[in-house]
Amino acid sequence: MKREFTESLRCLRCNAGAWQVEVESEDAKEVREGHLRCGCGADFPIHAGVVDFLDPADEQLRREVAGWIEMAGPLPDHLVTQMTALPYYPHDHWLEVAPDFFQIFDHFSFEGKRVIDLGAGRTWSSRHLATVGRAAEVVAVDVLTTKYLGLETADIFFHDDGIFFERIRADLHRIPVRDAWADVIFSCASLHHSSDLGRLYAEADRLLKPGGHVLFLSEPSKKASIEESQPQNEETAHGINEHIYSFAEWLEPLRARGFRCRRLVPRSIRHQLVYPKPTFQETVPPVLLPLTRSERGLGVLERLLKSSWIGPLLYRYWSLPLTVIARKPG
Repeated sequence: MKREFTESLRCLRCNAGAWQVEVESEDAKEVREGHLRCGCGADFPIHAGVVDFLDPADEQLRREVAGWIEMAGPLPDHLVTQMTALPYYPHDHWLEVAPDFFQIFDHFSFEGKRVIDLGAGRTWSSRHLATVGRAAEVVAVDVLTTKYLGLETADIFFHDDGIFFERIRADLHRIPVRDAWADVIFSCASLHHSSDLGRLYAEADRLLKPGGHVLFLSEPSKKASIEESQPQNEETAHGINEHIYSFAEWLEPLRARGFRCRRLVPRSIRHQLVYPKPTFQETVPPVLLPLTRSERGLGVLERLLKSSWIGPLLYRYWSLPLTVIARKPG
């Protein structure tokens, strides 16, 4: 954490922040070890440059962090190569995330903007927002800090790219950054870990300047007939907070706050249609199956998904990934 970054922070206890930085070790970039103390008496540790604002009494988040670490298993140093390749990696998850992530740079400019990257995890997305996107400032937020799994992975990118961005360990619903600091609240495949989108969007609204944007991508959107709100998968078995929301559940809380929402057609949809997996193929509405069998049919499907009125209807009957750019009034 850079010392001057304290001017952008607010205390989670008193909502102000008369900060004092206690330094145990510091390098040319930042304070690496120490404490961030508020005048109200709150104390937040700094480790490997990451400021820890996570509430140690939050049992749900404690279980989630333990679940991720348990599921990841050993994290040896040869993972450096994999980290620097992300989001390109030959695994089903990444083959769907990568095209949707880089698609966003064709439709939105981050240049010169302050960006908060929610659920940044290994911070590969923060890296690309700072380099490809040319953002002025990026703040990576996550509950995980472990290198190769969480925020401490950023040190690899600082070394390789000669860049820097701040890292904060915090609950996505309680971000220790001052009101109206950000131009963009960004998230890639992370917001579905929230159990309360309304609360999360309210926090994003607080953090954004008038006219700022909430931008999220690679989020699973279930068809409206699915009643379950949580998947039964490896993550939930490890105590990780996973949720599945419908198109309306994703967008209605944003629109209720006055945000104007624009939807992109994720590139990963075509990939999943060309290289279908049973779990995806089973969700295709039967009436659309003939369109998935030819290049011309795929083109028709993409045009239907782009439609401002047919597209949302398809999301009602088809579980699809979702990418949204939402603008705050002002």
